[in-house]
Amino acid sequence: MTGNHHDTTARITAALRAGLPGLTERVVARIRAEIPFYAEQDVVAAEDLRASVSANIGYILDSLAGTATANLSAPNATGRTRAAQGAPLAEMLTAYRVGVAELWLALVAAARSLPDVPDRDVTDLAGTVFAVQNTYSDAALAAYRDESREMLRARERERSALVEVILTGGTVKGTLWEVASTLRLPLDGAFLVIAAETEPGHDPMPRAESALAVLDVRSVWRLDAELSLGVLSLPDRSRNGAALGVLGRHATRRVGASPVFAELHQAGWALELARLALGSNPQASGVAQFRDSPIDLLVAAAPQAALEAARTVLGPLLELPEDELEPLLGTFEAWLRANGSATAAGAELYVHPNTVRYRLRRIEAGTSRSLASPGQVAELVTAVRAWRELPHA
Repeated sequence: MTGNHHDTTARITAALRAGLPGLTERVVARIRAEIPFYAEQDVVAAEDLRASVSANIGYILDSLAGTATANLSAPNATGRTRAAQGAPLAEMLTAYRVGVAELWLALVAAARSLPDVPDRDVTDLAGTVFAVQNTYSDAALAAYRDESREMLRARERERSALVEVILTGGTVKGTLWEVASTLRLPLDGAFLVIAAETEPGHDPMPRAESALAVLDVRSVWRLDAELSLGVLSLPDRSRNGAALGVLGRHATRRVGASPVFAELHQAGWALELARLALGSNPQASGVAQFRDSPIDLLVAAAPQAALEAARTVLGPLLELPEDELEPLLGTFEAWLRANGSATAAGAELYVHPNTVRYRLRRIEAGTSRSLASPGQVAELVTAVRAWRELPHA
């Protein structure tokens, strides 16, 4: 910048400083008139906006006069403050544009009011103004994004803590109501608890929350080094299958789900069932749901006792290799679903009815229990469910 040009700029900026209060009010008025977010004073108060505009105009004038340092505290403060106030980024940048536009009009008016100011110097000044605007806007934008990221991390930590309160199941009702209200969950309805394996630093079900929202399923999550835990609020029980289908499509690791339950304070109990379902899930990925039946729930209520009973009832069968034991237990469960029909069980398993009968006889022989005795069948049902549902060595 030549000496004469520098002198011209200094004269113009000095003239603007003399009228800085009026220029500040004009910028504030334009911002409030042209940008809806700033129109009301319930978020950005008048004094807040006025102070911000004055500080930023001062920074630009110092930059034009060559007296500004590398300190970008004014745009940094504006960016962080607007992020904290929830101002949309686009509207904050529009406010900058409006402010610089009004400042440029004032610069031109000041130049015309001064004697011996060449048009060439005013034209050259325009390039400097817009270069300063870019530096100013970039600094405010970076500060806005930094503050937004910090706020997001803080909200996620708070949200995770609230989810933990629900999953511990040990809160008084008043506290639970406050937590549920904050997370926008009802106290009664249809709920699921989800437990999914994680790898450190990785969400095992990316985009599942937004996909569930399409089904009108509200979900809140807590991610730690070992598990991703979620509480799902369903519109009704009929959405259970659809919700599990969404989770299955997005899951990259094994997932366990509780049965549907009706009261949010049962989430701690449901978490135990989701963990059990996860432990019994033999797949590398996909969803296993703990079965919602009285026997399964009783098994889950006393898992150690249930496993000991299973070992006692199944006895020598458990010494068989897995590829022999699994067909026997699977055939027994198919026979139960078929209401004791070997023909129907064989059709489900794609084997001959005689194969079903042979496997059932092996179970009777190995357990010393008769399938003709309802009481002994009940023991077998409980033992098989415990062995299939509960994780064991």
